[in-house]
Amino acid sequence: MVVVLNTYLMRKMSQMNLIDKIIEVFDGEIMEDNKWRVDGSSGKKYKVEWHPYHRHYSCNCLGYTYRRKCKHTKFISDSFRNQLRGRAGVRVV
Repeated sequence: MVVVLNTYLMRKMSQMNLIDKIIEVFDGEIMEDNKWRVDGSSGKKYKVEWHPYHRHYSCNCLGYTYRRKCKHTKFISDSFRNQLRGRAGVRVV
């Protein structure tokens, strides 16, 4: 019984450490699937979202609102392309 309780407490402690680490890395903001927080050059935080049905990114910055493209969506898109380039047999268009 003591061993089971000790294992349970150790597992809970490791989960708490993981949650604390996630909060520290993401400044307390955990985004949902297909959503990322991108820091702007002026220190503002923008939300970039991938729309799988329409196959495009969107952002809540003024640049995207007016031009339908911005450096925040380009940053996220380029980061995924760079991850794919290292894999054999993958062609990035």
